[in-house]
Amino acid sequence: MDPAIANERPLLIRWMVYARAILISLLLFVPLLVINALQTLSLIVKPLSKPLFRGINRRLAQVYWSILVWFLEKVYRVRLKWQSAELPSREDAILIANHQTAVDVLPLFALAARSGRMGDMKFFVKDVFKYIPGPGWGMVFLDCIFLKRRWMSDRRRIKVTFERFRTENIPLWLNIFPEGTRFRLDKVREAQITAKHYQLPLCEHVLVPYAKAFETSILGLKNQVQAVYDITIGYPQGIPSLWQMLCGDVKQIEVRVDRFPLTSLPQEAQGIEQWLNERFWAKEQHLQRLHKSGSFTTPKKQASQALPLCADKGWTAG
Repeated sequence: MDPAIANERPLLIRWMVYARAILISLLLFVPLLVINALQTLSLIVKPLSKPLFRGINRRLAQVYWSILVWFLEKVYRVRLKWQSAELPSREDAILIANHQTAVDVLPLFALAARSGRMGDMKFFVKDVFKYIPGPGWGMVFLDCIFLKRRWMSDRRRIKVTFERFRTENIPLWLNIFPEGTRFRLDKVREAQITAKHYQLPLCEHVLVPYAKAFETSILGLKNQVQAVYDITIGYPQGIPSLWQMLCGDVKQIEVRVDRFPLTSLPQEAQGIEQWLNERFWAKEQHLQRLHKSGSFTTPKKQASQALPLCADKGWTAG
């Protein structure tokens, strides 16, 4: 998102907007620390009842994340434009999404709220995140999976966590950002070098996804989850920072959700990796339409003329 948008405001209005953003930041962060304290107190009941311990933390997460969605939709009046078939209720699923900004988690929370799965959300996140007061500490209590980018140790940690999910029958909406980092132009250049090496399309709006965590999740949770939700998030006005979100510069977010039954996916590592690459190529095409027309939806009169803008002729998506 162009910072010049905010600078177009008169100076007094700009400072009022900044003051409001700081105030809302405090209103949202201080309660999160209170929730961290309550989560710490919940450790008292863990030796007595693990289901009660999880239930307390599930409810705390549900309350706080619901507040974030309320601010998104009611205070900031951001329009969430959905493209999604009806999702089955109470279905355990793996969610994969493109990652452009910290704001991306808000439409994911909104989707979970609409599906009644707010308290069941788990995330793959970088290990350093667990040391951050507020969101990081909170995720420790929610069985989120912290990765150190050392695959052998990460793989063991993932398998132990998945075994706990299965044996304790923990409801699950597992969120994965397969790109492994937020979208930046320097990362695009690096991704295009990787794409050339592996003869993949040269994309401009998504990065080459890392398949390891996704493969392990598909194979490790095949007896628990029923589907994969492929989520594409787009910002018609440009990718915003969290600060720009707090300043009210985000007016609309496009969200497309494609559901794939787990039984429809390949059941071996190479096939899963190819499937994931195909889905990110599909995301690239959705985002190309967004940048061209302001929407994921191609007008019917243009649909027959729509062609990929960066397709490699030697690669086709299924």
